[in-house]
Amino acid sequence: MKILITIIICIILAGIVYNNYDKIPSRIDHINRNKYNILPVGHLSNVHGNKYIDYNNVIWIKRGFLNSLLHNPFTNYIFETYNPQQMTSSEVQILKKEFDNGIQNFRASSFNYYSSFNSPMSHLFADVLPIIIYLRPKYKIYN
Repeated sequence: MKILITIIICIILAGIVYNNYDKIPSRIDHINRNKYNILPVGHLSNVHGNKYIDYNNVIWIKRGFLNSLLHNPFTNYIFETYNPQQMTSSEVQILKKEFDNGIQNFRASSFNYYSSFNSPMSHLFADVLPIIIYLRPKYKIYN
């Protein structure tokens, strides 16, 4: 019985990899993706819970602690754009101390080929795994 369960799990995992492997960008595309990142325009206003909106009516979601692990959630808040009609998203970060004191000095964090809200599995393959595959590449910084 254990062997059958192991085989089924392996088949499911192989299917997931097969259906998503082509989403992994090249090293150059992964490194240069942040040139597409956007920042909030003006101050973010809280709409409800972790949902905020900027002056251009772009919706930003403040991500929870676990969803921000790659961005040092002990000192930073991470906000990600949210639009159910878009595949991509932008992430910005801000020091918790600053945001909690009304200072909104956001810094670009990551551009996502796939939104973690709309396509979490594609996001894993296109945006998270390349960090591991390319062993934390030296990223170019875009202003």
